[in-house]
Amino acid sequence: MEQICVLSFLSINTYWDIRKGEISLAVTVVYTVLNILYLFLNRQRLIILLAGVLPGLLLLCIGRFSGGALGMGDGLMVMVSGLYMGIWKALEFIAFAFILAAIWAGALMTGERGVKFSFPFVPFLLVAYAVPWIIQIVRS
Repeated sequence: MEQICVLSFLSINTYWDIRKGEISLAVTVVYTVLNILYLFLNRQRLIILLAGVLPGLLLLCIGRFSGGALGMGDGLMVMVSGLYMGIWKALEFIAFAFILAAIWAGALMTGERGVKFSFPFVPFLLVAYAVPWIIQIVRS
């Protein structure tokens, strides 16, 4: 259940991030409410799941102090996703997303010198979540 929620949440917001350069606040609120319901049903993992917001809070702080180099929406995406995943999966997820984004940034930098690039981060979050999930399904 959590995989479908996170995958659909990231997919919808990937579309928004690519098309409009922002995430959908309405979608984020809906998935947050769904997550709160999930937390009430899954009390045995409550602390681990609540700790899942910490990587997102860290990204919000980085975005705030970096002058927006990392968008606030990216931090919200990680916070909501982390609520579903818990702290350990959220840390793996964000680390993989940063690695993918770094590879992409490196590829962009091999082109023109002196050009400042920006790109949406949410698609990297989607890929970082989907790839391990797909590998797990294939192995089963």
